Amino acid sequence: MRVFTDGENRTGVELTSADDAGSQVRANLAAVRAIVALGSARGGVGKSAIAVNLAALLAQSGRKVGIIDADLNSPSVLPMLGVRPPRRPAVTEWIEPIAGPLGLRVLSSDLIPDFELPAASFLDVDDPPNPQLNGRKVVEVGYTKTLRQLFERSRVGALDLLLVDLAPGIEAVGRLTRIIPHAGLVVVTNSPGLSARAARMMGEYATANGMSVIGLIENMAGFSCDGCRSVRPLLPQGAIAPVANELGVPLLQHLSFDPHLAETSDRGVLFVREYSDTPLAKQLLLIAQAVDRTIKSKASIGGREQTEGSL
Repeated sequence: MRVFTDGENRTGVELTSADDAGSQVRANLAAVRAIVALGSARGGVGKSAIAVNLAALLAQSGRKVGIIDADLNSPSVLPMLGVRPPRRPAVTEWIEPIAGPLGLRVLSSDLIPDFELPAASFLDVDDPPNPQLNGRKVVEVGYTKTLRQLFERSRVGALDLLLVDLAPGIEAVGRLTRIIPHAGLVVVTNSPGLSARAARMMGEYATANGMSVIGLIENMAGFSCDGCRSVRPLLPQGAIAPVANELGVPLLQHLSFDPHLAETSDRGVLFVREYSDTPLAKQLLLIAQAVDRTIKSKASIGGREQTEGSL
């Protein structure tokens, strides 16, 4: 196990200057037309499951799509896509993406070489040195530094869209803006008022740091009833739309809750392929189309200048 921390640099590795690191990231992503992150101010809102299915829908439409799992301490994208990482990634200068379904190019902290370390951790607190985990020494590695390396050293190639599944929390936006200042952001939340407040804070923070907020997704807004063929309320309603209005962005969808989304994620198969006729799958398709239209309408979002007909 590895844990990443943005506290004291205990590894003795010299950190690249911010300007140099930014130049290297831009050079590596020069063939990526747009970068969009999915973020959530709080955990447990289904963001990663939405991310992999949106990536799949965009790839299914013919787009060249990559997805980076930026939740270094709790990566879930690879298992959700049914992709097994190599037991021990090769120690090379470059990090090679894994081929996922529908041609997706997938990156995760699971693909970062161990460099023969016994264990490591990715935290954002100044913990005591040399922590132990089940009797094993845990080696701490810089979180933001490692995330930058994923963008800087990954061979993503030419892509229409690079989708970034952020770790939960507003601080995840701060990390990304230090690496890619002008990415687009879709905020995923659920409907209770406290979640709405956190989503507004994330949107305001992202805007203040140069990110373009594409819109909000209200997840688990209702329950899809198979027997009655309708969507019934599941959580308190009405708090998310005012947040979208305050931020001046669209509320992309009120997504219904479908237990098959969690079930397919656990099995490593795509919900939008197995249950394409469900209300939730149709709503996810509308979000994918909205993200596609929004990206095309921008001169540039986190990537190279757009050309007519590009994503």
